[in-house]
Amino acid sequence: MHARPRDKPKTGHHHLLIDLSAQPAPDRPLPADAHHKHFGGGQTETSIELSAGRHTLQLIMGDMNHIPHDPPIISEKITIHVK
Repeated sequence: MHARPRDKPKTGHHHLLIDLSAQPAPDRPLPADAHHKHFGGGQTETSIELSAGRHTLQLIMGDMNHIPHDPPIISEKITIHVK
C-alpha cells in the first residue's frame, strides 16, 4: 500500500512553462502536457527537445497539487533560439 502525499506548508516544486503566451490560472492545477513540465520528483536537471525557432521558457513553483503559490513564485521569461 502506498502512502498518500501530504501537503506541507511552504513547500512545492518547479514547473517549466514552455511557449506559453499567458500566465497559468493561479487557482487551478498546472496541466501535464507539452507546454508544462513537472519536476515533482526532486529532479535537478532535464533535457527537452524543441523544434527549430524561437521559444520561451519560464519556471513557476506549485504545491503538491500543482497549483501555483499565492503570491506566485515565478521566474522571468527567457527567449531562446533553437537551430
